[in-house]
Amino acid sequence: MTNNWPPFDMHAHVDINTRSEDLLELRAVIFAATRSLAESRAAVLRQPQDLLTVWGVGTHPAVKTALETFDQSEFADLVTKAAFVAEVGLDAKVKARLPLQQDVLAQMLCILQSQPRLTSLHSYGATNEVVELLEQHPIDGVILHWWLGDAQTTAAALDLGAYFSVNPANLKHIDVLATVPLDRLLPETDHPSGDRFGKPPRVPGNVSRVEQEIAKLHGLSPTVARQHLWSNLKALTASVNVSRLLPERVAAVIAAAS
Repeated sequence: MTNNWPPFDMHAHVDINTRSEDLLELRAVIFAATRSLAESRAAVLRQPQDLLTVWGVGTHPAVKTALETFDQSEFADLVTKAAFVAEVGLDAKVKARLPLQQDVLAQMLCILQSQPRLTSLHSYGATNEVVELLEQHPIDGVILHWWLGDAQTTAAALDLGAYFSVNPANLKHIDVLATVPLDRLLPETDHPSGDRFGKPPRVPGNVSRVEQEIAKLHGLSPTVARQHLWSNLKALTASVNVSRLLPERVAAVIAAAS
């Protein structure tokens, strides 16, 4: 792998109406999270036209209407058409909604046990609860996005096989990230939130600062760090066997990672 290979962004939010040409101009592989099943339906329909963008199926735990209208059967059907599940998880900003969030996430995890996918999990204010649900309903393909758990919870997540996707805002918690092995790290922007303090341009796919900090943390050049990150994605993708559901170009890049 060389430094001519593109960056990839494991978690970003992209307007569902963005032109395919504009996404290609980002010159990055983008894993695009959705916030509701309605948005997910539209994403699945447009997936064949997007060469370097992988659209996710999601129900964001902080979006009240998406959470209250979640339909397990529809989620299961959409998952058959997608390699990526995002954004799903728990969010404790409104604690009264946590029981419903936990119920919805448990339903999702039960489906993903038989149909594993690359699954990007939100855990704001509820890192312990997310890990507990994963212990009760273990799945392959877990990516803990924008992780803020303490060392003990991080260790428990590592024991469950989880990967961790890091955005520029995450870098303020480098002490926790330092406990995560290099082979469990992935880059993300969480555009437009996680990169709001990142270096311009603030666009999906601009993970250069994350790559640089991971490289520094592990005593590598940014080029070698990117190589490791692609290798991590290759291993994770193989663990859930979803290459057939990825855009052909994306699957080819992942397959060529060393």
